[in-house]
Amino acid sequence: MPQTFQDAIMVTQELGQRYLWIDSLCIVQGEGGDWAAEATKMEAVFKNAYYTIAATSARDSTQGFLHPRHRELQYMMVPKSSHGKVYVCTSIEEDFDSDVMQGILNKRAWVLQERALSRRTIHFTKNQTYFECGGGVRCEVLTHMKK
Repeated sequence: MPQTFQDAIMVTQELGQRYLWIDSLCIVQGEGGDWAAEATKMEAVFKNAYYTIAATSARDSTQGFLHPRHRELQYMMVPKSSHGKVYVCTSIEEDFDSDVMQGILNKRAWVLQERALSRRTIHFTKNQTYFECGGGVRCEVLTHMKK
């Protein structure tokens, strides 16, 4: 089984979900396949999915998307705060446009449909993970929402 599929299974299990839809496994591909019939159901599949996993930086299904990252973030502590100790990240590298919008996955035609129809998408990129929903985008190092 391709590494990207294995990674998707792991994410699905870790997030406590029981089911995973991988279109190339769930729809019979090629001549004599059922793509024409199943393609009409894609709106319901993505609209009703709990979340969509996007292997945004993977070149193909063999590459996977769960890779170790060796980035060290710099934090500083703000000692006097009404909330106790507060830690602030001083080296924010959040670039949703470069990581996701210009990413490898978004160069594929059908991805526009999947992103538009999905209520929640988890984008796994080489730099960090992003969560996208109707309220905006959150990332690992900066949890603001973009509208």
